[in-house]
Parts: sequence; C-alpha cells; structure tokens
Amino acid sequence: MLAVNGSAVALNVVAGDQYVADVLPSRMFTREFERRGLAPEALSRAVEDSGTVTSVLVPWNTCGAYISGVLGVPTASYFPYCFFNLVSPVLDVLYGFIGFKVPSLERGTQIPEAEPGQETIATLL
Repeated sequence: MLAVNGSAVALNVVAGDQYVADVLPSRMFTREFERRGLAPEALSRAVEDSGTVTSVLVPWNTCGAYISGVLGVPTASYFPYCFFNLVSPVLDVLYGFIGFKVPSLERGTQIPEAEPGQETIATLL
C-alpha cells in the first residue's frame, strides 16, 4: 500500500497528470497484489486514495492548474484546507499496514493474463 501511494503521489508531482498517476501504479502493482492475496479492489482504492485526491494539490499538475484557474485561487492558498486530500493517503497506508478493511482474493481467483502480444509493465517485471 505504501509503494502504491508513494508512487501515485510522486507521479502526480513528476508527470503532471492525474491519469498517469492512476494508470501506471495500477498496472505496475497488479501482479504484486495478486501474489500477496489482495483483491483488485484494494489496489483500486489505494490508487484512488493517493493518485486521484492529491492531483489538485500540485500546482503544475493538470488538475491543480485547472482548479486554480477556475477558482482564481492559487493552489498554495487552498492547500491547508484540503483535509481529505492530505489525510486520505495517510489513512490508506495505515489501514494497509494493520489490514483494516483490506479485501482479500478468494481462494482460486486469479487476475487474467494479458493478451498475447500485449506487454504491460506488470509482465515486464
């Protein structure tokens, strides 16, 4: 959970686009979550709790620039009031470490493999 949250937040800062911060960690950690017996819903929640909600906090991110432009308020001005956006990734990591409300895979369930000829980041790892 920490790796997913960390990479999603870092990609928001580096890549400057929310979609990259959502899709890349989802693809990158799919097999690891399966290997650890965690349901895809856990990965989806981790990505949403970090990549989606923190995108508006980065001024040069497309979401931060759009929100700032529409509201006419600099990102730094509304940053301290974004309690949910700041606390959500922290709680996700905390819940992940203690295992609270983290869905597991049912026995015998496997995530489908990529189609032949399609390489994903998960298959390259």
